[in-house]
Amino acid sequence: MLKKLIIKAPVFIITGVLLLSGCATPDSKNPTYVSSRTVQAQLSDNDVFDSDLAHEITNEEIRITYDQPNMGVKLASHSPIILVQSGALVPDAVMQAEMAKYYQVSVYSGIPPTKPRVKKDSEGVIQNNYMKSLRLVAAKGKQPTVVVYWGSLEIGIYDETSKSVLWSPYRGEKLPMNTKSLRYLMRFVAVDTRTGNWVMHSPLNTEIDYTAAPFGSQTNELVQIDELKKNAYIAAASDFSTRYQRIAK
Repeated sequence: MLKKLIIKAPVFIITGVLLLSGCATPDSKNPTYVSSRTVQAQLSDNDVFDSDLAHEITNEEIRITYDQPNMGVKLASHSPIILVQSGALVPDAVMQAEMAKYYQVSVYSGIPPTKPRVKKDSEGVIQNNYMKSLRLVAAKGKQPTVVVYWGSLEIGIYDETSKSVLWSPYRGEKLPMNTKSLRYLMRFVAVDTRTGNWVMHSPLNTEIDYTAAPFGSQTNELVQIDELKKNAYIAAASDFSTRYQRIAK
């Protein structure tokens, strides 16, 4: 039986990647393992937040924006949403099922576009960012909110010198024999379709004590990783729903 712990450790910058999506390479020891070389590209802040990098930002603009009424994002229970998992063609089935307990879920690709749309030689280049294009998709479907989430798995190894657990990203390799803990980190961004207003939320990380199997069985590792992800999704969906139902009232 796995020991499940929840710890407080918000994540505010997209540094990790979803390391459980993609296909294993032919030289993988276990075909269900994922090589870091096959990980899909992740959505960046520039993909999700509707910002013009060529626009000069002034202190006056910051002040005016800050002083505007906080419209936020209203996300009532069982309202329609588009759910997007960064780096995945469709969100994980478990996450879809958990979010469907609280919202009417439609899904969309979380793989960022690689090329801008180019007009004729005599015209300029049009490069709508990912979120602006997705908001148009949502508007056509009358879905008021787009919810994007990121997730990453980390390995915790106990360091005798510092007497603490040192964390590093999991990249699909066989877990080291001295692995003591695993944790799954998540971050959500909810974007209002009509206005582009957004809110960001990092739920509590989900952590387990890792139990090594005899002879380093990879099957045992996968079982624990799958259970960790499932527990993380269950907790994160519930936390997200509770937070935004409260805000919407």
